[in-house]
Amino acid sequence: MQFKDFLSESFKKEYGYRVKIAADCGSEQMDALEACLQKYNLVSATPWKRTPIQENPVEFVRMKGVKCTSEVCSSDVILKYPTNPRLLEVWLAVNMGLTHDQVLVYDVKEPRRLEADMAAERVEADLDRSVTEEDAVLAQEDQAHYEAQNADTDQTGSLFGEDYNKKFLDELAKIKKEKGADYFRSYPTKDELMGDNLRSMYDDLVNGSNMARGTETKEVTTINQHSAGKA
Repeated sequence: MQFKDFLSESFKKEYGYRVKIAADCGSEQMDALEACLQKYNLVSATPWKRTPIQENPVEFVRMKGVKCTSEVCSSDVILKYPTNPRLLEVWLAVNMGLTHDQVLVYDVKEPRRLEADMAAERVEADLDRSVTEEDAVLAQEDQAHYEAQNADTDQTGSLFGEDYNKKFLDELAKIKKEKGADYFRSYPTKDELMGDNLRSMYDDLVNGSNMARGTETKEVTTINQHSAGKA
């Protein structure tokens, strides 16, 4: 690819970030956000999406230990120029009159976005929810949830009982025939697995002199510095 083509392709790229602010944000804050992002060639910014007021919003870990009751407003922005999310946090905080603890920015492809969306769904689903024993999944006779969790498991054959044991023994016999009778005798012993067979070597290395390579000792001459300058 020629440099001109590479440069042309780079101008076509767009970079998405999610901005979250632990504060009550409205049109004034949106105008300030858009003004701050002009230096990165702002393409678009979605309207504020709000979460209910809560104490110490879970994502804002820098506010840990600080009593903060606030709603969280978020906006997905698209920029032409890439930037470091941490630097963008500081830039937005300074120019929007907020503390750094109140601003959170991360790439839209970052795993934290998926985690945050899942957490928000759980909070919304659990809002004003009263749980009873009848709601427990294990109490339901319908096992569709279990089948969905084990969709990739081959359940055509027996998973226990005489048929399963026979299938297991036949598979062992097949391996023994292919690899030889000594194949199952080459497993490490318990002492080898636990390292007990190396205990004597360890004792020599740790407790022996000169790392078990000899018994010689070194003599050290002590020089009295206080008397060195005296005649």
